[in-house]
Amino acid sequence: MSSQSTGDILSDLVKRMNAISSLDNVPKHKIIVGIDYGTTFSGVSYVTTDKSSKSSVDDIKIISTWPGDPYGSWKTPTRIAYSKENPKIGTNKWGFEVYPKLKSYSWTKLLLDKNAAVGEHDDPSLSGIVGPGMFQLPSFRDAPGVCEDFLHEVYLYVSKILRQQLTDSTFEKTPMECWITLPAIWSDEAKAATLTAARNAGFGCEPIDEVFTIAEPEAAAIATLKKYAEPNALNPIKENENILICDCGGGTVDITTYTITQVRPYLTFDELCVGVGGKCGSTYIDRNLHALLSKRFGLAFDNLPFGVKGPGGKLMSCFEGLKRDFGVIDNGDDRELGPINLDVPESKFYDPEDRIVKLSYEDMQSLFDPVIAEITSLVGQQVEEARKVRNATIDRIILIGGFGASSYLNKALADWCGENGYITLLCPLHPQAAVVQGAALRGLEGISPRVKHARRHYGFAISLSFREGIDSEDDAFFSKFDENRKLCRDRMWWLISKGDEITKETSITADVYEIYSPGSRFVSRYQLYSCALTEAPDYSTDSRVDRVGSIESTFDADFDFGTSTQCRYNNKTKKIVHQFSYDVQVRFGDKGDNLTFKSIVNGQEAGSANIKFDR
Repeated sequence: MSSQSTGDILSDLVKRMNAISSLDNVPKHKIIVGIDYGTTFSGVSYVTTDKSSKSSVDDIKIISTWPGDPYGSWKTPTRIAYSKENPKIGTNKWGFEVYPKLKSYSWTKLLLDKNAAVGEHDDPSLSGIVGPGMFQLPSFRDAPGVCEDFLHEVYLYVSKILRQQLTDSTFEKTPMECWITLPAIWSDEAKAATLTAARNAGFGCEPIDEVFTIAEPEAAAIATLKKYAEPNALNPIKENENILICDCGGGTVDITTYTITQVRPYLTFDELCVGVGGKCGSTYIDRNLHALLSKRFGLAFDNLPFGVKGPGGKLMSCFEGLKRDFGVIDNGDDRELGPINLDVPESKFYDPEDRIVKLSYEDMQSLFDPVIAEITSLVGQQVEEARKVRNATIDRIILIGGFGASSYLNKALADWCGENGYITLLCPLHPQAAVVQGAALRGLEGISPRVKHARRHYGFAISLSFREGIDSEDDAFFSKFDENRKLCRDRMWWLISKGDEITKETSITADVYEIYSPGSRFVSRYQLYSCALTEAPDYSTDSRVDRVGSIESTFDADFDFGTSTQCRYNNKTKKIVHQFSYDVQVRFGDKGDNLTFKSIVNGQEAGSANIKFDR
């Protein structure tokens, strides 16, 4: 972020702090902001808490005027161009301001989760995600930095809109609570990176402000279910219905099923079972197009500048329209894509005079069908999970997200529903707005599932008593504190199992022991691991176990451990060894979708605890 951008944040901070200090009372209301930070497009909603007594989905205002867009749109492209790389612009451009000839960056959100293992339903081309293809990064910024820079532009624009709507005075003295959405399939590292980028961008940077994360299907469920729970709703939801939310976005597909536990006097719902998802959103279709054109035209296409064929260029902007319209009228006509200059002779695939690439109906099907297959497979997997684990049937499927508006996807999913028990399929009028509306509603009303289900196992790698004949001697060692006690390193202590119920109170606590030197500052590090398998392995060294990060607890030199410390003489080392015990607590049910951590000594929170990732 530039020094000017930092100055903007500091100036805003000073103004708002001065406004707060002049107040006799704490502000009565909040500004709730929902941020749907998407792979291809991003949206923002807002509402003030004076609406919360009798709120409806329609009370949520969605920003529909964006810089560079004369027509009005629900969302703006998640795209940024830097002035230092584009001499023709004096300041960074973002969203609709980025025109095709500018060197720009898109789809960066997917790079936040690049360290995660490739999932069963992920687009296989994502394994080589960074490079000269559809993904690029500037030499001076990493992926979190580019995301931060884009979100900073969004922050400045949202602040401007809110000042206009509320007046400078009201904006400066009113706390802002921000809810930024992220895929439910995201790794914990990617969730933390998203939250950090939002904070560094300006959201939640003032002392009176807060910023939280919320899973995209959860946000979509909040808005969609509330809409169908209204008294005058068509196809109103009923108690005990099981409703599958299928959120199809640009980068990811998230599927979660909810059971309606109450409709009146207020809506409540629970997660039915563990959700599923994959990185198989509509950008998968774009990558399929690139693969097709590369196969047909070879180096003539491959050597085109990234600005011509990449996201935001004329080629892909034209293809966005073809994607949107495909399936609306199935007349089998060819589609025209361009203009694009290719050094190839005229053929049934290319018209050099008009600079048009010709795509047949079958070509378009070949681009869409692999993505549709992954989505229907995920839906089928969730339906089977509900039946097998919860003995439940799905009553209806609600399709939302930007890609959820696709007529071709709707028809394919409707056909699948007809072949699999005639499940009712619904798609709201504005499926792309559900996530951003739900994010603001989460802050406004506090609506959230009462019960969720852990998508992974979570636990610690610790040293446990050696099991003769079971544990490997290569992993054996003797305790420094008790030299006669034989231990096995890297044993997994799973404290949350995949599928376990998660509520607001859910946490896991590990009672751990550390050797330390009295009078010295001490940093304790314990590795948190996770696993997506149904049955989790016994050892952290198993390749199927993922290292989440290192939980670091810091204790100052003068920290009083009280009765939690003890010492003894080690006959082997001829030294007195000091040991203390404390609890590492990982909280799953705190406000937001990120893990939080505590260090507890003698029953009291002590020291500081945070997690460090390998990035």
